[in-house]
Amino acid sequence: MIRVAPLFCALALLLPAESIAQYDTPAARAAAMGGLPPFLAKMKRHDFGVRVLVPGPDGQWAKAPAGLPVVIRILAGGAKVKDYLELTGQGGAALFKGVPSNPEVQGSITYQVSVEYAGVKFPFELDGVPADETEVELKVQTVSTGLEFVLADHNVEAFADEESLVVRHTVRLQNTSPSVINLGGLPGGGLMIPCPAGAKHPELHDEHDPAVEVRGTTLVYKGALLPAGSPPAKVSFVYTIPYTDERFQWSQTLAVKTSGAMVVVPRHRQRSQRNAIPLRIVTRGETANVTQIDQGEGRVWEILRTRPDKVLDAGEPLAFEITGLPAASKTPLYLLVLVLLGVLVFIFAPRRTEVGGQLSRDHLVGERDRLVKALARMRRAVERGKLSKHRFEREEEAITARLVSLYRAIDRLDGPVSGKN
Repeated sequence: MIRVAPLFCALALLLPAESIAQYDTPAARAAAMGGLPPFLAKMKRHDFGVRVLVPGPDGQWAKAPAGLPVVIRILAGGAKVKDYLELTGQGGAALFKGVPSNPEVQGSITYQVSVEYAGVKFPFELDGVPADETEVELKVQTVSTGLEFVLADHNVEAFADEESLVVRHTVRLQNTSPSVINLGGLPGGGLMIPCPAGAKHPELHDEHDPAVEVRGTTLVYKGALLPAGSPPAKVSFVYTIPYTDERFQWSQTLAVKTSGAMVVVPRHRQRSQRNAIPLRIVTRGETANVTQIDQGEGRVWEILRTRPDKVLDAGEPLAFEITGLPAASKTPLYLLVLVLLGVLVFIFAPRRTEVGGQLSRDHLVGERDRLVKALARMRRAVERGKLSKHRFEREEEAITARLVSLYRAIDRLDGPVSGKN
């Protein structure tokens, strides 16, 4: 019955006041004993006000302007039951009528109030039960869009897969001022958090977070930061950085100060890896320190931590280097280019034909042997992890198609000779 009570409460709270009123007389209560839930007869409705105060020009609290939306939300067992919306009047107060309570299940009911002011939604939680003809006073803070009091810190974990560096990244945004900072009021609709140069396909950890939007390779935080002492806002996302070299130069710039960063890379084999790909971090200047942590059982991590006395100014990039990436050797690519050039030369260059087509046949056989050796070298490169399987398969397809043409051409040249014998 404990779990069912909030449900009955929720259903009762959804009934209009006039529907409940018919059960609010002694006669109705007596009739209700025939089958209606007892708490329904005890349901009460309350009229009370919410007065909103805003910061005044002289530093004192002033009455809120008219027209501010004020919402009272009723929750039963933590689940939303109903919202009541009113607007503030000339005196900064909003009057609510018929807000329900019930002593039978009051322990399962909570009340939340929110006020929207200067583009920011301020949440409050009411204590106890609303009383008739009373007034609740709510104070909202000053709202600004200044970024000088915003600090960001990074938490980054990166590991190597077959073709890319996979990065799990969290940016925390902290407000150090006594005011609320509405980042959604900035030009562009929020604070831009770009991925490092070269990153691809960022995805949010919580794709349903209304405060964050993905635009290309930039995350846009559209929420508000509560005053100093409040928990920071968090933006968590995942992205990849394709390999182009054995070293990756990390560079990431924000429009706010960066108070700290921690970057972690593994030096042991990950579950998704056939062989260990030990990564390393190289710092730039004296802004950070790099250490290693051995967790035992072969688990070793390399960790970069920025120094607490080295705060990066807005526009100053977070910069370091990750080395040991298994970037594929460019030798197979160069070899493929040379082979394709050779094919083009063979197709378009004028030919001299000797008796029996011997010169043409030798040329075809030579090209065939070179392509077969090139395939063998690329297979060995895949086994050593120097060439990705995907790239090998793509290049193997082009070379195999050319080999088929070569074998057919050689067969045509050999055909008349074998026929004369």
